[in-house]
Amino acid sequence: MDIVLTAIVGLIASVMTAYVTYRLTTRQEKRRHERDIAVRLAEIPSTRDDATRIMAVQFAEGVLVIEREGESDRHRVFLPAGSRVTLGRGQENHIVIDKPSVSRTHAAFRSSDGTTFVEPLGANTPIMVNGSEISKPKQLRQGDVITLSDVQDVSVTFVEITR
Repeated sequence: MDIVLTAIVGLIASVMTAYVTYRLTTRQEKRRHERDIAVRLAEIPSTRDDATRIMAVQFAEGVLVIEREGESDRHRVFLPAGSRVTLGRGQENHIVIDKPSVSRTHAAFRSSDGTTFVEPLGANTPIMVNGSEISKPKQLRQGDVITLSDVQDVSVTFVEITR
């Protein structure tokens, strides 16, 4: 009888371990897939209004609208769920600001579960949200304007997408 009970307990433990492993693996795969989609979408230029609306409605939780002084076009970077979009001087960033006072990777925008944050990463130039300097991640709200204190000719406005 003890052998049968031990075998049943071992079987239940094995099934539970397999189930937990399956759930964790599935969740990790889903997050990896969401990140891959986020990266691909963030890199797509959004010059056509109809394509912009389609992407925004389907995937994005927010949009960063980049305005540069002297340019009439506004650039848009979408923030799909689970995304991380970077801003900095380095060409590998989604938003490139080629100024000596901007760090190679200066700030990160991340979106998850309907909430978007901006996080300062560089130490050279402070990040301002609506004119107030931040030193740690800050949740963004509709219409928040993000600027760098030494860069007066570029601003980023956060636009929340509501469904």
